[in-house]
Amino acid sequence: MTSRRTSTGTVTNRPVTTPGPTALATDTQLLLDLFDTVPHVMVCVKDVDGVYVGVNRAFVRRTRRRHAGEVLGRRAGDLFPVALAASYEAQDRALLATGQTVQNQLEVIADTDRPGDGRWYLTTKVRHHVSGREPVVVATSVDAQLGDRSDSATGLRAAIELVHERCHEPLRVADLAIAAGMSADRLERSMRRVLAVSPKQYVLRMRAERAAAMLATSDEPIARIAAECGFYDQSQMTRQFRAHIGMTPNDYRQARPADAR
Repeated sequence: MTSRRTSTGTVTNRPVTTPGPTALATDTQLLLDLFDTVPHVMVCVKDVDGVYVGVNRAFVRRTRRRHAGEVLGRRAGDLFPVALAASYEAQDRALLATGQTVQNQLEVIADTDRPGDGRWYLTTKVRHHVSGREPVVVATSVDAQLGDRSDSATGLRAAIELVHERCHEPLRVADLAIAAGMSADRLERSMRRVLAVSPKQYVLRMRAERAAAMLATSDEPIARIAAECGFYDQSQMTRQFRAHIGMTPNDYRQARPADAR
């Protein structure tokens, strides 16, 4: 954090951002300022090379660092497990290439205030471009409140965990409803309220995300990845991948940096 003196003479803090060419646009800096002290909303900004150029305090805590200076100038691979970092970076590359917003991506993030307690967060990413500057990836993550003790939250979390564990297997909405302890209709309403998608759509999205991670970290043939991710065939994977990721599996793979191939 850095301090600055306002027109009234008050000294305030603001989120640290990198200087020089990567200095953030005014509106992006304003977003960081607004959410700097909000405890359950994480905000980060990355440049076209995947380098963090702006973060708020909640994001710093997520990385288990003490202050922003230990995060800025680093990439996801320096801060997170290899597979998770590869998924983040591949997702960012697709976003920068297509401009297709990533909405309500559900992920488990360790709560640093309670080590070992995983919490679910919904992440949204956008490509932000200001004339005369290179585009940046702006991401926000908010608590999905699936740790609540209510029957609805507990049941929805059970269904979501089942999708994450077995999305590559044949999964019916009825299977998810049983796991959630809900009727199929109630599960549909709950999932649409929290994730803005139906249970079936969520399964397909998770298969596409699983395929994206494999494309980003392996050289397996696309047809084999399709089978391992639960798609009927490569054609179905291509259709769903384009719908959820915004580009074809082959283009997504080609977007990998040379050192990752």
